Amino acid sequence: MPSQRHSPDGLADKLAHELHVHQIELESQNEELRRTQSDLAAARDRYLDLFDFAPVGYFTLDRDGVIQECNLTGATLLGERRTALKGCRFSRFVAPADGDGWHLFTRQVLGEEGPHRIELALLRAGSQDAWHGQIDCQQMAMPGQAPMLWVTLTDVTERVRADIDQRVAAQDMDARELERHRVALALHEDLGQRLSALKMELAILSPGDESAVYRERLGTLMALLDDAVSTVRRITQDLRPPMLNDLGLSAAIEWLVHDTARRAKLSFTLSLETAPLGMGEQTRLALYRFVQQAMALLVLNAGSTELHVGTHSTPGRFVLVLRSRGQRQTTPSTPSLDPDAARILEHRARTLGGRLTIDLPRDPLGWIHLELVMPLADGQGTDDAVHGETP
Repeated sequence: MPSQRHSPDGLADKLAHELHVHQIELESQNEELRRTQSDLAAARDRYLDLFDFAPVGYFTLDRDGVIQECNLTGATLLGERRTALKGCRFSRFVAPADGDGWHLFTRQVLGEEGPHRIELALLRAGSQDAWHGQIDCQQMAMPGQAPMLWVTLTDVTERVRADIDQRVAAQDMDARELERHRVALALHEDLGQRLSALKMELAILSPGDESAVYRERLGTLMALLDDAVSTVRRITQDLRPPMLNDLGLSAAIEWLVHDTARRAKLSFTLSLETAPLGMGEQTRLALYRFVQQAMALLVLNAGSTELHVGTHSTPGRFVLVLRSRGQRQTTPSTPSLDPDAARILEHRARTLGGRLTIDLPRDPLGWIHLELVMPLADGQGTDDAVHGETP
């Protein structure tokens, strides 16, 4: 068959058509590349924003602790421009007291795999006021590059100060308890014994043939002495209840409720489990003070006339419940508590590591409910013995 020949014009048209098709494909591919490039640029900008404006500082250090890169938050934490930080040793911003700690920490990070953490006192550029930073650090080795340190810096100043304040408050509380103990011993050993001796002397001097007026006045003096001795005994118990160590927390709370009910003319019920085994002396004392303050709030502030106190333990926690109702006023109103006193109770609960829940009823005759839930440390078991009493 004769071969098919194309005219020059037909060949040119065919080439033009193929070129046009290729042009369209290239333009489509070029448009797709531009969109991909735009998406990549947007993603890069987003990640840069996340890096720069993260809530923590990010640093890249070389093995000598020289800053190679950091984000804006890190520069703000150190109080220096980011460009000025590059090439600067991180140790420049570590407080002198923690300089050795930082050096040993970097050696440890370079010598061991995995993340490491330390808290240090740090200084901002141009300032001598220390702040507290938590540093999380890990060694990263890129192929063909020297090992680098990736560092995350978090400002934990407020938490550290809160911990310090809590320790100071605990030490202050211990000091107050020691002072109470000293005063209680002084009242019991000195004043109490003097009053008892005076009573015995009066009894010895009492003749049998004196007038009725003399005997009446002597009896009055003896009664006053009895009241004084009882007052000294009660004040001593309030300052430092000896039964807290001798008989335990439940017995001390039981005595406290009985004494408060007698003086304030309350009706009450008790449901007290034996305190968990292994509960420390300071914890028992703090719980006793908590009950003491809570009862004062319910009886004196809220004017309650009925009271219930209960404790129970479950694995891992100790629960204290106080409920009260009844108001000493002519026109009943919705029960309320002094906000300042309630906040002090909540603070005491946090000091114990627990959580206090306060429920106030809408009904004037409803119960005010206080519940303290406190975690128990490992090894503090429970005892199933229960005391129950209704007067």
